[in-house]
Amino acid sequence: MTRSLDRGTLVGIALAALFLACSGWVHHAAGSKVRGVPEEELLYYPSGVLVRRAALGYETAAADLAWLRSVQYYGEHRLTDQKFDRIDHVMRIVAELDPQFLEAYVFGGFVLAQEMRQPERGLELLELGLRANPTSWRLAFETGFLHYVCRHDDRSAGRYFTWASRMPDHADYTERFAAFANQKAGNTGMAILLWKHTLLTGNAYMQEVARKELRRLGAM
Repeated sequence: MTRSLDRGTLVGIALAALFLACSGWVHHAAGSKVRGVPEEELLYYPSGVLVRRAALGYETAAADLAWLRSVQYYGEHRLTDQKFDRIDHVMRIVAELDPQFLEAYVFGGFVLAQEMRQPERGLELLELGLRANPTSWRLAFETGFLHYVCRHDDRSAGRYFTWASRMPDHADYTERFAAFANQKAGNTGMAILLWKHTLLTGNAYMQEVARKELRRLGAM
């Protein structure tokens, strides 16, 4: 059975879509190439605060529309100039509309850190997400991952991986990443604790990995 929408919902979505529609003009104006300067292009992406006001309480629907536009922005530049100067701005619009929209923080953070070679800005966006979602193991894990692969900061990576491993419903691999990072950072006590937990809870393969690492640490 199809769920019907009441008039208030339709009005809210329509207003949010209308406000966000201006962002589509950049595609029409640019044709197959992105020719506008970044400052001009930014005008097509209104503030998330303004869209929130226009959405009349239906921010989630507006966030979905903003997310689609932000992916379009990435795709346009991916196919043309390989520059994503406003990715931080467009992802923050989504986050302002729906602070629990985790993909905005993760995707934007990785584009900033890996494609734009600006890990500090990527981490800042992920930290924004963590402040809004302090129990998200995924955001904590992805923050640790950026510290690990982009900044080669084993200590910070280990701290965030460990944080992720202590959050509800975390994936099993968070503890393994936490153990490896803490071990590399020289935090032997925490590494031993995490490997022992893996020895008790992991599958047969990971239990063997845990035994090997514990022997290496002199804890077997």
